[in-house]
Amino acid sequence: MEPKSEIMRDRLLSRLPQPENLAEYRQEVSAMLEKNEKGLRRETKWSTVLWVYLTLLATLFLTLSGRLVDKPASAGKIALLGSFSCCMLIWGAVELLKRFINRARVELLKETKQVQLQVLELQAMLRKDGRVGP
Repeated sequence: MEPKSEIMRDRLLSRLPQPENLAEYRQEVSAMLEKNEKGLRRETKWSTVLWVYLTLLATLFLTLSGRLVDKPASAGKIALLGSFSCCMLIWGAVELLKRFINRARVELLKETKQVQLQVLELQAMLRKDGRVGP
């Protein structure tokens, strides 16, 4: 098990950016973060529209099922409309939850990349000064 973890560690460390190509890496990070922000804005619009639509539709179905209460032969329709409206509300809530999770993921990625860029800048300054150690 030990040699396998060493190989994995080496592979992960080889993917780290080097301070020599810091400007190129900064541009890549900026493009990646902008792409994530654009996707997050699109997802926010989509989930908001979907949530409003599903909430209004569920309200309509619950209102219709409330009007059917007086009729004795409509128990099946009431149960169907009620369960369908609950499913729609759960679907809308899941979409909102996905949006909140993705927003937190993008914010965490942004902060992580900022720290990583600062570490790379410090490494470049240390190498520029001729000091390798801390």
